[in-house]
Amino acid sequence: MSSLIKCAKVAVATTKFNRSHLSRSIFTLKPFVWLESNVNVLGTSHCKNNWRDTVNVQTSNLTGNHLHTRQISLSAVHMYEAALRPEQQRLQSDVKPDAVDIFKTAIRAVCPRAMIENVLKYNSVTRVLKVKDKIYPLNKNVHLVGFGKAVLGMARAVEDILGGQLVDGIISIPLGMQKEMSNYSEMCLASNSKITVFEGAANNEVDENSFAAAKAIQQLVSNLSETDLLIVLLSGGGSTLCPSPHPSMTLSDIYEMNRLLSRNGATMKEINTIRKNIEVLKGGGLALAAKPAKVVSLILSSVIEEDPVDLIASGPTYPTQPTPHHCIEILVRLGIKDKAPERVRKFLEKEVKQLDLVQAKAAHKSTQKKAQQDMILDGVQNVIVGDNSIACKAAASRAAELGYLPLVVTTELTGVARDVGALYTKLAKFVMICYDRKASSEPNSELTSLELQLVGKGIKKKWINDIANAVDMAHNMNKDICIIIGGETVVQVNGSGVGGRCLETALSAAIQMDEEFRVNKLNVAEPHMCLLCADSDGHDGVTQMAGAVVDQDFLAEVERSSLDMKAHLNNNDSFTLFNKINNGSNLINTNLTGTNIMNLLVIIVQKPREVKYQYI
Repeated sequence: MSSLIKCAKVAVATTKFNRSHLSRSIFTLKPFVWLESNVNVLGTSHCKNNWRDTVNVQTSNLTGNHLHTRQISLSAVHMYEAALRPEQQRLQSDVKPDAVDIFKTAIRAVCPRAMIENVLKYNSVTRVLKVKDKIYPLNKNVHLVGFGKAVLGMARAVEDILGGQLVDGIISIPLGMQKEMSNYSEMCLASNSKITVFEGAANNEVDENSFAAAKAIQQLVSNLSETDLLIVLLSGGGSTLCPSPHPSMTLSDIYEMNRLLSRNGATMKEINTIRKNIEVLKGGGLALAAKPAKVVSLILSSVIEEDPVDLIASGPTYPTQPTPHHCIEILVRLGIKDKAPERVRKFLEKEVKQLDLVQAKAAHKSTQKKAQQDMILDGVQNVIVGDNSIACKAAASRAAELGYLPLVVTTELTGVARDVGALYTKLAKFVMICYDRKASSEPNSELTSLELQLVGKGIKKKWINDIANAVDMAHNMNKDICIIIGGETVVQVNGSGVGGRCLETALSAAIQMDEEFRVNKLNVAEPHMCLLCADSDGHDGVTQMAGAVVDQDFLAEVERSSLDMKAHLNNNDSFTLFNKINNGSNLINTNLTGTNIMNLLVIIVQKPREVKYQYI
């Protein structure tokens, strides 16, 4: 065995190697394929356009003793150490538990404490706090506020690090979170904590409790002096947990506006853009209220942007210029301008007129506004402590440990939930066909048509090529494929059912699986697959489930139940259907996780145990 492991290390260290003498049943390598460009994975930059290596891999054909040589692109491959995987594990047909395991591992990787400890360095001897490249002398002058689904654990970490330097604090977290986190001490505040906790935003919607928290936070920061340091903790869900309507509006206006946007397919970026224009603490409002105190904002990203500090929790510590024109454009595009609360619509229309008037009078006003923005930013440090790329890397590592060849396709998934579910089921079908070498290596109209459909729906051509190469590698290494995707979808609500974005994605995937594998038939052997979609915060939409996982067995159960998947999807009633099938066992229940880095999609496609086409 030691000689085999030594040989494996040589394989990792070189770009050309011969593995034909290594037994598949004894040894497998664990590759990690990251398909996005310019992404740093475990210290190595991958997928550069000018860096492409090839490997000559020789391996025995599963149906014969002769050897087939394949050229495999390794433009985005990271090799792990050698790992053992019993053959009986690989032959199991139910891979749903592995998908759930991979998802839960990803969530554990974005534990708030670890991310806070990475950026907050305090020297108790010199009483100096270092955050990245900035230094803050401390003298019992630290105050803390926070709002979001991950800030409870973040607040505990900050208080543990700073100890007696923290004077007071206020955080706003989801209703019931302290109870759900009670068994995890590092995710809850200590009994002698100086931080006051508000719980609110039931069902992910603004309410009087979250409004009370916002008012308390505003009062705390408004009383700070130039000698004070304010630490702000922000994560996904923060906008809902700290509503601060403009004086001309009511909390009910904010509630109705948020609901209208989310039910009509608005993206989180669009929702937060409008929030920044109609709420006083957003769009830099909190930082402005805290003047002249210094502000350090620690942000766990839950949006798809390269620099998301102005979007997380609607950017309370990052000043942005009013954009009422853009807000009106969003409402018009979604067809909801006339449905918007009257006070919100009139306020935005008034802001548009005033902005037009100012711009017409003096061009130098924009320069003055830029100077005002810089003034607010002076003394404010915004730090991204983590995002979904951390979770995706952890998911890939866990998939490799379980014996899969993992591919992180993207961390920036967007789209309508039902479209995403259908699209990535088609991608799974593409993987199945690629696994059959004769079907994928010779002219194949089905494969060509499918590839065109995938590219037309938004799957990049480069991803297609890299996935095909990875499947070829998996075939040679006798491995199953695990595709990992991070991002966030939207839902167009037309029905009256109960569900969420992840549940709707999973249900749509099941409908597409039925279409591809039951209504129609594959021309190649149909291997087992599953698709999991789940929300990292543990509650998808208005449900208390994180998401769901579907496979071919789920289709059989639906058929036996005589339930109509399409009817449930059209009524936005995905939770009800999942709850009725298999006694709800396809639902993923994590309770609130104490973190939030958007959603994860995990797709596992097993290598076929037989082939329809015979090699000649």
